[in-house]
Amino acid sequence: MAIVVFLLTAITAVSNAMVFLDWHAALIVIGGTISAALLSFSASNMWALFKVFLNRVLRGHLSRYSEVITEIVDLAKGYRENESYLKEKVESLQTPFLKEAIELMIQGGLSPQDIDLILMKRAQTTFKRYEEDSQMFKTLAKFPPAFGLLGAVVGMVALMQGLGGVDAIATVGPAMAVALVATLYGIAIANFIFIPLGENLGKHNRSDKIIRQMVMDGVKLIRQKKHPLVVQENIKSYLLPSERHQIEDAAA
Repeated sequence: MAIVVFLLTAITAVSNAMVFLDWHAALIVIGGTISAALLSFSASNMWALFKVFLNRVLRGHLSRYSEVITEIVDLAKGYRENESYLKEKVESLQTPFLKEAIELMIQGGLSPQDIDLILMKRAQTTFKRYEEDSQMFKTLAKFPPAFGLLGAVVGMVALMQGLGGVDAIATVGPAMAVALVATLYGIAIANFIFIPLGENLGKHNRSDKIIRQMVMDGVKLIRQKKHPLVVQENIKSYLLPSERHQIEDAAA
């Protein structure tokens, strides 16, 4: 949608849309951004960031609250009736963190306090790592506008150098347009790609944090063999009323 809006605006704003295509501007903005990114994060970090983009932005789901609640309530109900239910169900769980928690419960050798502490540390570590990924995209967003400005300065220098030539006045307008294309590229890349991706990952991370909190509370209640209704209402307390109503409507 952003690309369509940009292209439509660009094409209708000028008589010759080809003015927006300039390989010098693309070279300094894209090449400069890649170079600065590699200096900041290294090639392995950039590859990891690309995989994060694929897995958590393109393929990921913003929230899976209803699925998590359903799985936790099902485990609570089954465990009250049959203590071996957790072992039977663990491999079919779709929530990775819930699966980890149940595996800790059924493997033995860990006290409830140990399990709670381990889960809390894992949740905190995951949140911090995901937050770093989000911040990396936001850091990358600083580079294209800066290199776009650099490209504009280079274009202005070239423009000033040619002012003493023949028909210099006639070339000022076209030369200024080319100089500003680099700035346009920088602003577009930062605001169409990096900033939205950083915000998207931040939203995913906050959603994932809520799910992990649900799991930690759910595991405690399952261990205590609380009634499934008590378990359900407790973990739904992490959601807003509108979100709770959506889940109830979907279940109905």
